[in-house]
Amino acid sequence: MNERITFFTVKTIKDENGDPTEKRENLFSCWAEIAKATTKEFRDRTSDNIKDIQKQRNTKTFYIRFRTDVDTCQRIEWRGVKYQVIDMETDWQSKDMLMVKAEVIA
Repeated sequence: MNERITFFTVKTIKDENGDPTEKRENLFSCWAEIAKATTKEFRDRTSDNIKDIQKQRNTKTFYIRFRTDVDTCQRIEWRGVKYQVIDMETDWQSKDMLMVKAEVIA
């Protein structure tokens, strides 16, 4: 694990004028490993259509140490890019790692 990522949420609050505005709340930062595309996935991209290729490029898989306070309402910031958590896979047997799949927020 060699990349630092930050998990955060965005809440809608009212400003002094009563207008809704978004406020970011950082939850925690941790070390992560970012999964690379395998050779097979890379080769398969050449046969996919453009829309599928763009979706694959906008999705990342982050591996972090096991924890139970991550959910799909949260967002991740990595290297200045913000992602929405879309799926998680927990290793309940060894409680070693948590795989978090996230998609770029447009």
